[in-house]
Amino acid sequence: MAIQDETAFFENELRQRFDALAIWAVRNRPYTGTSLKLSDFDDSWKEIWRLARDGVDAGKRNAAVPEPSENGPQYINSNPAPWP
Repeated sequence: MAIQDETAFFENELRQRFDALAIWAVRNRPYTGTSLKLSDFDDSWKEIWRLARDGVDAGKRNAAVPEPSENGPQYINSNPAPWP
């Protein structure tokens, strides 16, 4: 039961902190050309939630890639460019 309580606490805390950040960003954006809306953060929330929920670990994901000293790449692009 303790793990479920900790998980629920984590989920609630994560959501509250993300919402607070989004509200702060909307209120304090220095650019006046276009305005931010809370809905602009929906995709970001989904990605953060997926990472937190699934426990995606970049270290494990990249463990199979050799180190640069072993002729592996010096940089791994984990965020490919969007389609034009």
